[in-house]
Amino acid sequence: MNFVFRTDASREIGTGHVMRCLALAHALRKQGAGCHFVTRELPGSLAGRIEGEGFAVTRLPAPQGEVPEGPPAHAHWAGVEWAQDAEETRAVLDGVAPDWLVVDHYAFDARWQREARPTGTRLMVIDDLADRPHEADLLLDQNLGRTATDYDGLVPESCPRMIGPRYALLRPEFAAARAEALAARAGRGLKRMLISMGGVDGADATSAVLTALRGSPLPGDLRITVIMGSNAPALERVKVLAQDMHRPTEVAVDVSDMAAHMAAADLAIGAAGATTWERCCLGLPSIIVKIADNQAEIAQSLVAGGAALYAGPLQAPNFAANLQEAVVVAGNPARLANLSTTAAAISDGDGVGRVLTAICPATSRFRDATREDSRRIWEWRNAGDKKFLFGGESTPYGAHDEWFCSALQASGRIMRILVLEALPSGYIRLDRSNRTSARVSICLALDARGKGFGQALLTEAERQGRALKLEGLDAEIHRDNVASRKIFAAAGYVQRAERNGFLMFHRELEG
Repeated sequence: MNFVFRTDASREIGTGHVMRCLALAHALRKQGAGCHFVTRELPGSLAGRIEGEGFAVTRLPAPQGEVPEGPPAHAHWAGVEWAQDAEETRAVLDGVAPDWLVVDHYAFDARWQREARPTGTRLMVIDDLADRPHEADLLLDQNLGRTATDYDGLVPESCPRMIGPRYALLRPEFAAARAEALAARAGRGLKRMLISMGGVDGADATSAVLTALRGSPLPGDLRITVIMGSNAPALERVKVLAQDMHRPTEVAVDVSDMAAHMAAADLAIGAAGATTWERCCLGLPSIIVKIADNQAEIAQSLVAGGAALYAGPLQAPNFAANLQEAVVVAGNPARLANLSTTAAAISDGDGVGRVLTAICPATSRFRDATREDSRRIWEWRNAGDKKFLFGGESTPYGAHDEWFCSALQASGRIMRILVLEALPSGYIRLDRSNRTSARVSICLALDARGKGFGQALLTEAERQGRALKLEGLDAEIHRDNVASRKIFAAAGYVQRAERNGFLMFHRELEG
């Protein structure tokens, strides 16, 4: 399959639209798809970075003359009239003949989409605003507080709508770092602060934040890291301010390991843009600064849900005092821990995989479990009725993670992950009871339940059992867990006994 992405970055637009498209493009390329980007030459363009990551790029000419006016509200972000952009994009698409066109741009609406899209090409729209019509075959809005009904009348009734942060398009390193970051941050307190106001920070919010922090009571052992892009207009000013801070302050430019920086931090100060979901994935408590009107809804939803603190609009006269007050609140270890837990429940980092299952032919495979699966499995297990768990209650994540890390090294244990496209969706565990038998445990992600994947898990368990030359597999299932009982019975497991509300099942492995 071939995909074309139409998206832009600039000093006004920022980098978030391109970065989330790159996250999806990398995942598609791993699945064997071809990906081509179309982006206009604007001040602060990321065309060079896209090419540096191995993708073909068509650069549309830089704007000449007057900037267009709306509608839609952000029409000027394109730099040219929508009809000109549609014509130039269509010329590229006719040459590439993509299966899918992915559009992530506030300047374009259904008019542009009708003119730019070739016949036979499907259209995926990535949006955050719900303020204009789209002729889409698939719509993604990854923002907290958004509902599918917000797009009633804006997309065809037949258009599937992927709504909320569970679909956030994050690079895989965030999901990979999630389990360890959440386990390591628990109980650590405020030792490291991260400031990231976007790759461009055209409003120079970073300088305002640093200036406010100079008047805030900060822990004596606090270290501060500022993340900026090389295109940020205020970069040199920020470097000067950092040298005059009362706590050690590093300015890191064009970082390639953002997940590692976030995982090491205990508190972030940032805008309510695309990096919001990266912070949530890693359970990084945040103080939100509103630097654009289109971020207000996200900021309000995060604060109302207890996932972040709020410093208010950057231009507010009491901004410095608001930020200083929020830093004091975040210095409370209990409050910091609550913020982390709530944020981590918002986005798990597997949004790209969920999108792939919607746009690619369905395939499934198994792989060995790894360190990054610890949090996933804990969440899958806790998504159902707690009485189905041994002991009748969930294990705290820290205790589970400690067990999981040791379980990965245990010679008598096998753990395998079911992957649908690129989305981890379930697991099996085989624990050797003796030389000839093992106990099998299975669990599916909430999205995968009721779709027949339980049989796939038990088929894999049987395959692993035969590879180990086992003679039988055992399972313990709560007597009220009717769904699991049916799955195991259909796979040839026979009930033998009952103990403390759990039914004992056995399956012989012939030959």
